[in-house]
Amino acid sequence: MKRFVLMLAVAIWIPAGFYSCDKVEKPEETISVESVKLDQTRLDLTEGESKYLTATVSPYHATDKRVTWSSSAPEVATVNESGLVTAVKAGSATITATAGNKKAECLIAVRAKDAPIADVFPINVVKALQQRTSLIKTLRDSVSYRPHDNVTVTEVSYVDHAGDNQAAFVMQVNLADPRISITNTTPGDTDFEIGHVQRQKLSEQFKLIDKAGHRVIGGVNTDFFTTTGTYAGRPSGVFWHSGVCYRDVFASETNRPRCFVWWGEDEHVHMGHSSDYPAAKATGKIRELFSGGQILIEEGKLTTFMEDSVFGTHPRTMFGYTSDDRKIVLVVFDGRQNTWSVGVNYPDMQAFMKALGCRWAINIDGGGSSTFIVRKNGASFTDAGRFLIRNKPSDGSERAIGPGLAVIVTD
Repeated sequence: MKRFVLMLAVAIWIPAGFYSCDKVEKPEETISVESVKLDQTRLDLTEGESKYLTATVSPYHATDKRVTWSSSAPEVATVNESGLVTAVKAGSATITATAGNKKAECLIAVRAKDAPIADVFPINVVKALQQRTSLIKTLRDSVSYRPHDNVTVTEVSYVDHAGDNQAAFVMQVNLADPRISITNTTPGDTDFEIGHVQRQKLSEQFKLIDKAGHRVIGGVNTDFFTTTGTYAGRPSGVFWHSGVCYRDVFASETNRPRCFVWWGEDEHVHMGHSSDYPAAKATGKIRELFSGGQILIEEGKLTTFMEDSVFGTHPRTMFGYTSDDRKIVLVVFDGRQNTWSVGVNYPDMQAFMKALGCRWAINIDGGGSSTFIVRKNGASFTDAGRFLIRNKPSDGSERAIGPGLAVIVTD
């Protein structure tokens, strides 16, 4: 009997044991966070102002998607557990969103409520950048000088908040001075037809038009240009010079909008999208016109981007003007030279031009074509080296290009 009871107990225990083993659950697989992205990488705030940052954690099915927020300088800007950033006092701070072992950062620039934003001209470039942007982390060097009463040049180099070296060259020109004007230049001082000079260094273009009563003070490169084929060197967009239309169409690229700048005898500068060109042409007042790429600032407002290389850092050339459309700003950023200047992207171009008081600004040709020229002080018309290349072109030397823009003094 005892043997029977024992065998029965064993018979009951064995299947129960197997049943128990079948029920053991394996631990769930942990899905790690692969990345964190913020909807903004920089915020410009005024003391007391607040804005939300939104963090996106990938993959969507990560096991733990909790985000923690922190500020590198809570005395400047705080952030709460929901990503609400509040500006405390003037300065800069970095807000970090962390999920798992991944993180993303946003640079916060806080302005004082009473920070002066006067519409002065010429503007103090360094002070404007320091007060109105978060571009400068450490100022490396700066110098300002006047090639003419109403032409001011500033050369500034700095370390930005990403830790990269930058070098920019700024020329502010007051066209309200009747002695000063601007004009397009072309290779060989001719049109872009077959058999003519197709590409030429900007300093050589300037020499062709530099003469008594028509002294070139300096200038920059302008429109993109074709590099191959029969019409190599021809502008990519519409181009007028001395009242003559050299090219009447814009290159068509889906992701690269074309825009233009024009002025007449009164030296009032106008800017528009390619779709605005027929109306400008219909005025019958165009003396000079050059084209470019993306409009950066339109009626004082930052534009959104269609350009396909928005966030790339490259050498760049820009043209802008203030609320007084006879006060213009020419800017060249060097790039592709890490120990000197890495180059600038579109958002930083906008911040830079906005800080300099530009109500309108346009991106024109860059890369190895970016050239910033200033006449050597006191140089005669026969001095072969009278035009100084103040920037450091990424090719290592001045490039032969298509069209350019010269600042002329008639005194």
